[in-house]
Amino acid sequence: MPTNFYDDLIDNPTPRCPCMLVLDVSGSMDGEPIKELNEGVNQFIQAVMQDDFASYAVDIGIITFGGKAQEIVPIKSVQQVDVSTLSATGSTPMGEAVNKAIQVLEKRKQEYKNSGVSYYQPWLVLMSDGEPTDNYKVAATKLRQLAETRKMLVIAVGIGDSCNFSKLSEFCPSDNPPRQLTGLKFQEFFKWLSQSVGEVITKSTPGVSFQATQSTNGWESF
Repeated sequence: MPTNFYDDLIDNPTPRCPCMLVLDVSGSMDGEPIKELNEGVNQFIQAVMQDDFASYAVDIGIITFGGKAQEIVPIKSVQQVDVSTLSATGSTPMGEAVNKAIQVLEKRKQEYKNSGVSYYQPWLVLMSDGEPTDNYKVAATKLRQLAETRKMLVIAVGIGDSCNFSKLSEFCPSDNPPRQLTGLKFQEFFKWLSQSVGEVITKSTPGVSFQATQSTNGWESF
């Protein structure tokens, strides 16, 4: 197995689709929500691994925010990802987490360019059951602008009745507002996510914006 990113590029020069999961693990997620989130994340990774194309093309990273923003899985090939069990605690520093995710994805894009590897539009998946407890405005504006200029695909998902969708929408372009998760259907969401990423890889061209067509009916609350 490659020991670092550049070794991986030599062994596997497949065009890449970088995907950052930015996940709320604050105290309010304790109990059944964090349990379902853990199962959903693991299901997502396994589903991508089982896809003949995506298993070579998808790079995954995970940043959690609960008390502080932590890069618990540095972005790497899905084949190298090992996720420890997420636990819920603390406040909701969403702005800090999004800033960190943007920095990681921008650095990753530069690594692709330096190595001559083409890449698909990066994905940033933001999930929260509350609202930011930090100074999030700058991060929200930057992420929204990246999405509006088609430099990043942003998928924001609100969990439960306490999610502040007004603030969550500040992170999103106007044509792709946040979605609400039905109950605790994390596994259904991550199944949809793996199918959508797979569709992008098989039906689009690196560097060109593409809108996945997978239905959200299985997990989205309308």
